[in-house]
Amino acid sequence: MTVNTTTYFTASSPVPSPDSLWWRRFFIRLRSWEYWPVYIFNLPVLGIWIWNALRARDFFFFTLTNPGIETGGFFGESKSAILDNIPDEFKPKTLLVKAGKTKENIDQLFHSSGLSYPVIAKPEVGARGWLISKIHSREELHTYLSNHPIDMILQAYVDLPLELSIMVYQTPDQRESAVTSICEKHFLQITGDGQSSIGKLIIGQDRALLQYEKLRATFGPRWDEIPTTSETIILENIGNHCRGTMFLNRNHEIDAAIAGQMIPLLRSMPDVYYGRFDMRVGSWESLRSGQDIRILEFNGTSSDPAHIYQPGYSLWKAYKAMAFHWNVMYRISKQNKRLGHRPVTFKKIISALILYFRYKRTN
Repeated sequence: MTVNTTTYFTASSPVPSPDSLWWRRFFIRLRSWEYWPVYIFNLPVLGIWIWNALRARDFFFFTLTNPGIETGGFFGESKSAILDNIPDEFKPKTLLVKAGKTKENIDQLFHSSGLSYPVIAKPEVGARGWLISKIHSREELHTYLSNHPIDMILQAYVDLPLELSIMVYQTPDQRESAVTSICEKHFLQITGDGQSSIGKLIIGQDRALLQYEKLRATFGPRWDEIPTTSETIILENIGNHCRGTMFLNRNHEIDAAIAGQMIPLLRSMPDVYYGRFDMRVGSWESLRSGQDIRILEFNGTSSDPAHIYQPGYSLWKAYKAMAFHWNVMYRISKQNKRLGHRPVTFKKIISALILYFRYKRTN
């Protein structure tokens, strides 16, 4: 929560250039693997993938994990189509806005949907926080949609205190099911000491420094404001690791009550057996009792057990967790294959990849 009791100072402080911060940011990433580029962290995961593909005798075996989602949820899937399979009581109001709509069409759709500002806007097809934005007004919405002329989802902003990512799976024969990962998201923020400016606090925090260019643009007019002692300022309100959110390991919270809520929720989704629910909840108690739960989105086979990104988490344990989850996907896909489901063909995967990267490059 942000407290509006900031003290203002007019004297401006020197603003370092990104180049002058390059070495510091390099060493932050070097010593903390959670900041490594995705392609570097996933090099050993590629080996895990290949091993399971050899066992399955199919390089794209994972597409059989969730026959109810395009490519099993590995990439290119429709977020709105997945949300349609989640019971209404567990999701916020959501509106799909197709590309090419006029301002009048958008206003009419927005009004009839029952949405009100603020809303969260995100691409219908996307991943890892790409283009997600909190929209506060009609004018801001039209500017956003004009800048990104693709299918977009508008979702009511959910202001519940806990944002979680929960991994869950079940086998098609329902003999095996479990919650395997719970991650709590701690939004990128600074806390005032009564002496340091916002800019100085950002530069002094490793996690915030890695977001320097974006934060400099966002907080430029406020760069020299000095927050009061213990005042908290949220720097980024979108809960993605690549945007500075801290992921915390909450696996110790896993119990029968949470499993009793999450596994039936997964089972309510036709031909979906594995993935991660990204949600906001009122409290741990409300999660266990099935109240104040809002599912923001569901990610299939592309999802990681997000608890591994806890600061200081063992890299070996992270790869061990990844191997476990790939093995789960292998076992589920094996059962689905016996049930008559067929994996996506190589040609379709390549065509979908080309379309997906072209789509991202042009937006």
